[in-house]
Amino acid sequence: MDFTNNDSLKHMVAENESLKERLNEYQYTIVVKEKEILELKLQIAQDNEIKSHLDNQAMELELLQNYIGDMDYQTKGSADSQMHLQQQASGSTNVKHQLQDLKQQYAYLQTQLADLQTRFQDLNNRNLLLQQQTNRIAELESFLADAEQERDEWKALTNLKE
Repeated sequence: MDFTNNDSLKHMVAENESLKERLNEYQYTIVVKEKEILELKLQIAQDNEIKSHLDNQAMELELLQNYIGDMDYQTKGSADSQMHLQQQASGSTNVKHQLQDLKQQYAYLQTQLADLQTRFQDLNNRNLLLQQQTNRIAELESFLADAEQERDEWKALTNLKE
């Protein structure tokens, strides 16, 4: 009977060591995941700044569109009368140059907007990945808690047998 208790105790000690190793692995995994979460949170903060910048550029783009529309209207309106065109030839030329410059700025801002929208989508994808990793960490923490509880139960059994 003493031999069986000794084997049982050896088995419990081996099982306890195995659980300790698993616990250490899980703790390391948690530390790594927490670091990743912190890095992702920092990236989210940076991405929010980019989104704010994107929103500002979108508003600026809308203002430019309105201004270009006004300039187009002024350009078309000046064509109604040849005499009026001759009197304001220099003004109209200036307006046309401004309109051309604004159209170039508009095209540039559209390109930037498209790039920022792509980055924003990438950030949304990254946020989804962060949520998945957070869920996985919660699952590992639950598993770790179960392993610790099982270890404690083995300890209690060992203490009762002693």
